[in-house]
Amino acid sequence: MIVEDNLFTEPEQHPSTVTVAEICERFAAAGLPCKAERCDAEVRVLFEGRKSKLIFTVNAAGHPLTATMPEEIDYDADFACVLFDVFDRIGWTFAPG
Repeated sequence: MIVEDNLFTEPEQHPSTVTVAEICERFAAAGLPCKAERCDAEVRVLFEGRKSKLIFTVNAAGHPLTATMPEEIDYDADFACVLFDVFDRIGWTFAPG
């Protein structure tokens, strides 16, 4: 699987009712353990054992608005399938960066 540039995703309905912490729990349940680090108006999700990360922009209430994956250094088909499945289940859409 080849991913061009960045993965970009956003909720189909604004504002999102799910939190980044809940998204991290879903990734972990799907076999992708990760941790979230808050930095100003964004939250970085770092996956255990991977260089790839997600960066969420969040609103004042802490709900995510968008997510990007700026570096697909170790992005593979299995990893992508889990990411897409989790985002599909929470009602987010995808667009190439």
